[in-house]
Amino acid sequence: MKQFIVLMAVLPIMLIFLLQFTADQVNGEKAAFIQSVVYAAKEDAKQEGYFTEEIKSRIVREISEGISVPAEYIEVATGDEIKYRYAKGDGRLIHYRVSVKLDGVMAGGRFLGISDNENTVTYVIDSYTASEKI
Repeated sequence: MKQFIVLMAVLPIMLIFLLQFTADQVNGEKAAFIQSVVYAAKEDAKQEGYFTEEIKSRIVREISEGISVPAEYIEVATGDEIKYRYAKGDGRLIHYRVSVKLDGVMAGGRFLGISDNENTVTYVIDSYTASEKI
């Protein structure tokens, strides 16, 4: 009977490790999807010389629909001035920052005493790309 009681106490904790592996896989797929959307938008922005409002809204829409995240969790920050290919120095670099709040990072968070507010992470892509606008 003592072994059965110990098994019942340890089994839920051991199952969390199995569930965490699945949660890590899901979060990895979400990150890969975000990267692919941002990469495609970055290529379009290179041609335009900056991130147009259409490109920004497309990023938000595709990420929101693709990984089922509310649009309020997605932030796109870029410069509004057109950069040109033949500008000197940093004058041709287009800066962009896309941040997405992801919930459910830890499997069994409530069981472990982690609140829903603490069980989140913000995935950020912050980079530059060179303009190709002539």
